[in-house]
Amino acid sequence: MTLPADQGREQSAALPAPARTSEHLANERTYLAYLRTAISLISFGITINRFSLFLLQSGAATPPQGRSVLRDAEQVGFGMVVLGTALMAWAATRYTRVRGAIARGDFRPSLWEIWVLTAGVLIVGGYSAFWLFQR
Repeated sequence: MTLPADQGREQSAALPAPARTSEHLANERTYLAYLRTAISLISFGITINRFSLFLLQSGAATPPQGRSVLRDAEQVGFGMVVLGTALMAWAATRYTRVRGAIARGDFRPSLWEIWVLTAGVLIVGGYSAFWLFQR
């Protein structure tokens, strides 16, 4: 036997959610994925930068003749921090723009953003592979 108070709860649970809730939640999950990636880039960049500086200052690693690999690693770490910060700013901007488009009901995926991001990763990855294997 259901009590009148229980019937009210059952009816409120059966009410449909706002029409675009799942789209907004998917947008938020995408933003959080970009945020996690940015935090990882920043953290790993700081780690590389600080560890290479530690090795240089302590004299634990003897640099090879010519350019110092550890100095290059220091710059790579700094570049990762800059990249992570830029990714975080881009993710917040994209989240806001997509949120507004979803609310207006005129969201269209941006193909150029996908290609720019893909090209950027391919260029940086290719440069990193070249830098790594030239030694």
